[in-house]
Amino acid sequence: MVPTNRLIGRSREIDWLSSVLSGGWRAAVAEGDAGVGKTALLDELERHGRADGWTVVRLQCVEAERGFPYAALDRILRPLKAYVQALADHQRMAVEVVLGRRTGDAPAVIALGTAVLDLLVLAGEDSPRLLIVDDAHWIDTASGEVLMFVARRLSDARASIALGLRTGEPTDLDVAGIEHLELSPLDPASAAELLDAHHPTLSSALRAEVLRWAVGNPLALAELPASLAAGSTTVARPELPLPRRLERAYAQRLGRLPRDERDALLLLALDGMAEAIGDHGLAHGLDGARTAGLVDVHPSDGRLSFRHPLVRSAVVGAASSGQVRTAHLHLAEVRASDPLRRAHHLASATIEPDEEVALVVQRGAEHAARRGGATVAVKLLVRAAALSEHPDVRERRLADAAFVATSAGLLDDAAALLGQLDRISGELTSPSAVLTDAYLRLFRGGAAVPTHRMVLATVRRHGHDVDDETLDRLINVLLMITMYSADPALWAQTESLIDEHAERLGPVSLLVREIGGHLLSHADGARDRVAEAFTLPGHDPLDVVMLALCAFWVDSLGEHRSYLERMVDREVAAGARSDAMALLHFTLLSQTDAGLWDDAATTFARGVELSTELGFEMFTYLYRAFYARVLAQRGDIEAARELAFSVDAWARPRGLGVMLHHVEGAALAGLLAVGEYHRAWGFAIGLGAPGSFPPYVHESFRCLLDVVEAGMATGHADEARRHALAADAQGVRAVSPRMDMLTTAVLAITDITAEADRLFTIASAHPAAPAFPFDQARISLAHGRWLRRHGDLRRARVALTRAVDQFDRLGTPPWAERAAHERSLAGSSGGEADDRLRHLTEQELRIAELAATGLSNKEIGARLYLSPRTVGTHLYRIFPKLDITSRAALRDALAEAKSDE
Repeated sequence: MVPTNRLIGRSREIDWLSSVLSGGWRAAVAEGDAGVGKTALLDELERHGRADGWTVVRLQCVEAERGFPYAALDRILRPLKAYVQALADHQRMAVEVVLGRRTGDAPAVIALGTAVLDLLVLAGEDSPRLLIVDDAHWIDTASGEVLMFVARRLSDARASIALGLRTGEPTDLDVAGIEHLELSPLDPASAAELLDAHHPTLSSALRAEVLRWAVGNPLALAELPASLAAGSTTVARPELPLPRRLERAYAQRLGRLPRDERDALLLLALDGMAEAIGDHGLAHGLDGARTAGLVDVHPSDGRLSFRHPLVRSAVVGAASSGQVRTAHLHLAEVRASDPLRRAHHLASATIEPDEEVALVVQRGAEHAARRGGATVAVKLLVRAAALSEHPDVRERRLADAAFVATSAGLLDDAAALLGQLDRISGELTSPSAVLTDAYLRLFRGGAAVPTHRMVLATVRRHGHDVDDETLDRLINVLLMITMYSADPALWAQTESLIDEHAERLGPVSLLVREIGGHLLSHADGARDRVAEAFTLPGHDPLDVVMLALCAFWVDSLGEHRSYLERMVDREVAAGARSDAMALLHFTLLSQTDAGLWDDAATTFARGVELSTELGFEMFTYLYRAFYARVLAQRGDIEAARELAFSVDAWARPRGLGVMLHHVEGAALAGLLAVGEYHRAWGFAIGLGAPGSFPPYVHESFRCLLDVVEAGMATGHADEARRHALAADAQGVRAVSPRMDMLTTAVLAITDITAEADRLFTIASAHPAAPAFPFDQARISLAHGRWLRRHGDLRRARVALTRAVDQFDRLGTPPWAERAAHERSLAGSSGGEADDRLRHLTEQELRIAELAATGLSNKEIGARLYLSPRTVGTHLYRIFPKLDITSRAALRDALAEAKSDE
């Protein structure tokens, strides 16, 4: 039975919050000012939950732990340790990293979030779980992201989450979409009742004074009477806000405690964990602090905690700077096994430069970055720089801090740090500083040419002196700038530098040089080399970005999409938002290729929002350039044109040729969609003269089908044919299976002989076709049109119906209408037998017709360049589609369809 409410004036709020127990909702937030009663409300919820048979996990976030990644999640997970072994391997690994059972990088939010969800489901089989997180505004960022992921997905778990937040307190916790309760001060009658319950013997004058100062705040009603009765002028100062008055009241009580208790409380305040106190000052169990109402011992686990967060701030405020440093020094020894906490305490305890301390702080920063605390890492690196004894080491640490800040999307911080470096040395010379400056110049303003010049000069000056890893990073950023520029002159300079240092460069740099540069001259085996490179260990985010770009150019993004999505989640979890946004571009490109255009719209919106928020102007325009093709293929030419115009105006003066190529390709696709063929041809020849594929202009061959169709539709059949033959001769088909399919298709489109039918059949049934549904639908349309014009109406209808269906699924009305029009010209679909033929692919229909003539599987395979086994597999699929059970019935089924025409 649920117990009755014990809180005065909070019946409605308790009933509301108890909905997390009754199933009204699974997650709720109670928010209010300091002392308004959030903790008491959560206490009451805990009491109700335990009475109803729930297992309750209670977590009090503290400000001292806010900078420690996964500090809160570690305490959330520990009561669930018994269920960890039942998780999937990747989930168990993620949890064990957080629990400290194994070392590793910060897990992705989605991997860790689903692991926590599964743990709650497993634990819920024993008893429902209630997680209460008080003062959640102080939760560390990494834990907060996982907690909100879980809170929004609890519908199937026997678990609920309740959070307490302080109004106005800065926080990274995103509680949007979670049920919300604004906790107001008590009404006058309830305030008076609560005061009388706590202090029944107050004089009427003092009672009135307390009610006036407390303004319905329950904590003030409980704590102010003693201070006001003692005549404290500090507590009653009218200019102080209520929280400050309460803090002063606690400070007065602290002053009456023994020295050793005050020291112990300071340790607790600075570290946030009672274990850090050890035996320091606990010989008498902090009796004085407990009697004074400053600390509590939680009844469920004996955990020591401050009665209210204002006590914590009062403890720190009452200590001298020397006492605070001494306490931090003691805590650094206590936390010697925790690199991040030790670094934090040593950094706070040390004033003068000390290289030994600076190195410890630097290692703590590296640990924080791996654990998802990029912001903390930047602060620790800056502190390590301040503690450095040697100027060159100080500059290197500041440069490293700027680099981490750039990866985290903290561009203003990175710029400020670079400015500080510039003032120190007069120029940015260290490789880390140059790298950071290059990222800032490129990502913020798209300054390709001057940034290329800066990095090129740095490598020329220091390339033989820096270590191999630093050289590789410099070359990689140089390659990125060069690829985005698509400028032959910049490519010549970059390739010359790569030749000079080739023996010291990693495999990714050398691969990117081949595929990002003159791809057609390195196309043989390129796709396999990209796949192999993805399997190499130790990739940093920039490596993955570069490999993803290569995968896009060899049409294998779809094969690596899950890997890239995991990387995006991992980088977000690690606070490296710039790396995550760079990778998110490839999610958009992959969704575009796969025909997942609604998903691409979501990715586009997410990417633009993030890049705009963080000031990554170049990323914003990259998203626009890539998404313009989706709009164009759907026939939304006005929206595509608007994006293209904005990209062109921004990218052209900055020399970012890749963006211009993308929007020109999108314009070509859009004009084809709406039938503006002559304008389309103008864009087609802008990507390269017919029969040529300029180096570094990858869109010149990626738009192969568009260029040829534009030429055929405008009477430039000879140029279109020359382009198709050039694609075949110059190795375009070697780039990828997709380009092999498109090369075959354009040869068919431009062929005036009966050979076109065979080529169309091969292209339509190409193994790459399903992964590129828009290409597949267009090939079916082109084949159907060819069949109709050559009098094969039955097969034309099959091909055109397939095209209509695919275009409808993709959501591109202009193309669907064109295919439907072509189908109407081919006549009606006939009877039931002909309807069954529509379910056959082009290749299946061709195999069925050949098999009906009596040819063997081997003979059919020889005609269609297939193995006998593949022919047999197709026939196995064909029989149920035609509602037959034997090869002998094929002839009758096809004859019946012909008679229906």
